[in-house]
Amino acid sequence: MSKIINNETNYIYGKNPVKEALKIINKGVLFVQNNVTNPSIKELLDEAKTKNIEISFVDKEYFIKYFGDKNHQGIVLKTEEDVNKVLSEEDFIRKIEESTDIKELTVILDGIKDVGNLGAILRSSLLFNVKYVVLPKDNSAPINDVVIKRSSGAVNLLDIVYVTNITRTIEFLKANNYWVYAADKDGEKLSGVKFSDKACIVFGEEGRGIRPLVKRNCDVSITIPTNNKIDSLNLSVSVGIVLYELNKTYCL
Repeated sequence: MSKIINNETNYIYGKNPVKEALKIINKGVLFVQNNVTNPSIKELLDEAKTKNIEISFVDKEYFIKYFGDKNHQGIVLKTEEDVNKVLSEEDFIRKIEESTDIKELTVILDGIKDVGNLGAILRSSLLFNVKYVVLPKDNSAPINDVVIKRSSGAVNLLDIVYVTNITRTIEFLKANNYWVYAADKDGEKLSGVKFSDKACIVFGEEGRGIRPLVKRNCDVSITIPTNNKIDSLNLSVSVGIVLYELNKTYCL
């Protein structure tokens, strides 16, 4: 049985995150709890067998001891490969400057600290054709096992970048033919906005919203009309609605 190494090792928990990770890694250990009968587990085992991935069947007590506080669904992948596609700021700048894409969609998350929200936002971003997700290096949630699980593996398939200065990043995007839209309760109605081919949508922390300096540097503010019976939508729901509307209207 393989020993668990806590240093410099990625642990991926649950069926969907493991499924996505197996598409891009070639070495590791797949821990499977004995007597787990979910049919999708067999598919993961078959995929692991095609690669250089050891399969280790362990009992329930082992899972409780090492993975008891995780939502693992009876399956955990351990790998020393870097499965999270986190870009350096330099690589992000280079890719934007060298891009020949006519249409491009970037999301900026200004101060999102809730890991559950971040995971759900990354999942929607992948499904609605976001190319880059940008977060500030300070005052932002990390990419951890909760984010990976909530994103259903989208973390492994998106280009994510942590930047030093959000305002400077916005100015850089604008200089590279982006229009930048701030999601804000006082903005123009979403259905009436004509988005540019290269669009960046900025979302702020739930409750606090986008920081004033960041919002001032955006080109347009947009909002989702509601009946106002409660204060606002959940952040990850808002992101999903905005991205769906943009994709539906402009076929990104």
